[in-house]
Amino acid sequence: MNWRESDFVELKIEKTNFYRNPFIGLFLKTNNSITLLPDGTPHKLLQLAESTLETKPVHLLIDQSSLVGIFTALNDNGCVLPEFAEKKETDLLKKQGLNVLLLRNYAPGNNILCNNKACLVNSEIDHDEAKKIGDCLGVEVFRQKTGANTVGAANVVTDKGLLAFNETSEIELKYLEKSFGSKGIVGTTNLGSQYNGISLVANNKGALVGESTTGVEMQRIYEALNG
Repeated sequence: MNWRESDFVELKIEKTNFYRNPFIGLFLKTNNSITLLPDGTPHKLLQLAESTLETKPVHLLIDQSSLVGIFTALNDNGCVLPEFAEKKETDLLKKQGLNVLLLRNYAPGNNILCNNKACLVNSEIDHDEAKKIGDCLGVEVFRQKTGANTVGAANVVTDKGLLAFNETSEIELKYLEKSFGSKGIVGTTNLGSQYNGISLVANNKGALVGESTTGVEMQRIYEALNG
């Protein structure tokens, strides 16, 4: 087997907040090249995101909202936005080399979980919409109930690992691992929050997590996402 240098790089994890709000997944979204941040993001958080995630910052609002994490689903190939996103926002993302899709009736960040290998969507999203999501992100798409139906809000996945909703069953976890090609464990963030996707932002190189996250939770995040 051919090993890459990146296979031996340990994941960097840092605690932070967004204007004292520890649920940073509400506001940020990242892939392995860029991190989407709201206009007006504190400079300290901007620097921390650049150094920890090793990405280029891209500033935007989604229809004047700072809830960028809720309103975007992102991998290295594409970005899914809500249907009310403005043309200037879609144009900005296309300039980053991403496919862009506008999704009807759903908050993409809450209802889509993706890495560069697969995509799991809320089972209530219809087949045609799910296919469009898969085409945009360039991956195979699955519709399956696992733990919480808001799969993006409940879980965090990268190409290296998976932190799953804490009430995910062993069978469901194995399904997720097989679908995403990433080993995973269940866990919580921000002092017991089961909705990891609104507390944690991660890519293959690093992770930012809410400042209320305990030491035990940090260890499980590291174990889950370090591959």
